[in-house]
Amino acid sequence: MIRRIDIAFYLAALAFAIATAAGASSTVAAASGRADQAAGEPALMGAIPEDLVRSIVETWTTEQIEGEAAEDTDGVTRYEVSARWQGDILLDVPGEVDFKVRRLSSRPFRGPTVVRLELHVDGKLDRAMTVTVDCRLYRDVVVSTRSVGRGTPLAADAFVVEERDVTSLKHGSFAAIEDLVDMQSARPIGVGEVVSHRHVEAVPIVHRGDDVNMSVSTGNMSLIATGVAMEDGGVGQRIRVRNLDSGKVVYGEIIDSSTIRISGS
Repeated sequence: MIRRIDIAFYLAALAFAIATAAGASSTVAAASGRADQAAGEPALMGAIPEDLVRSIVETWTTEQIEGEAAEDTDGVTRYEVSARWQGDILLDVPGEVDFKVRRLSSRPFRGPTVVRLELHVDGKLDRAMTVTVDCRLYRDVVVSTRSVGRGTPLAADAFVVEERDVTSLKHGSFAAIEDLVDMQSARPIGVGEVVSHRHVEAVPIVHRGDDVNMSVSTGNMSLIATGVAMEDGGVGQRIRVRNLDSGKVVYGEIIDSSTIRISGS
C-alpha cells in the first residue's frame, strides 16, 4: 500500500528547510506537492517527521489486522498498534514523497512484528527500512473466578467473561461460559486464568472396563461387535477398545455411553 504525502506542507509547517553555511534558500512549490530547488542553489536537507512515519506504519498495520479479524472466528474485539520508530527521516533531495509498507512474512500480526517501509521520492526508491510494530490483540474470553482442581466438573458460577489481552495466548480460548457444558478440568485452573482448550476435557461417560458396542461401517455394510473400553472418555473423544471376539485393540470415537464408532478400512 502506498501513502503519499505533500512534503511541501511539512516543509512549511515545520520549517524544516536547513540552509547551508552560505545561507542558501529554496522555493516551496505547494501546488505541485514538492519542494523544488532554485536554480544554481545547493541541495537542502529535509525531514519527514517521526510522528508521520509512525502514523503511516500504524495505519497500514491496523488495516491488515482488521482484515484478519474479519476472518477470525474467535472474535477479536480490540487491538492496539504501536510502531517502534524514533527520529525524523532526513531527505537529501526534497520532492513528492510516497511511502509503501510491505509484509516481511505471512505470520499473523501478533506481538512484535517487523514490516518493510519504502520511501520513494518523485517516483524513485530513495531508501528501504524495517520497522517493528507492537500488535496487541484483545477479545472477550472465559476467565476463572476461583481455583479449580484437576478432574473437577466445570460449574458456570466459577467463571466470567472478560476482555483480556490474548496476544500471546496459546491453545485457544472460549467465548462463552455455555461452551464449558459437560466439561471438566483436564489440569488445575488458577484464579483469574484464561480458560484454554488445554484446561478442559469432556466429562467421561465411558470408563475403563465398560462393556460397549463397537459400531463398524465398511462400504455399504454396518456391523456391531462387542468390546470393552480400555480407557475413560467423553462424547467425541477417541479411546482404545478391545474386540472381545478377536482380541484386537482399535481406536474408536465415543458416540454415547454404550456405543463406540470404529472407522472401517
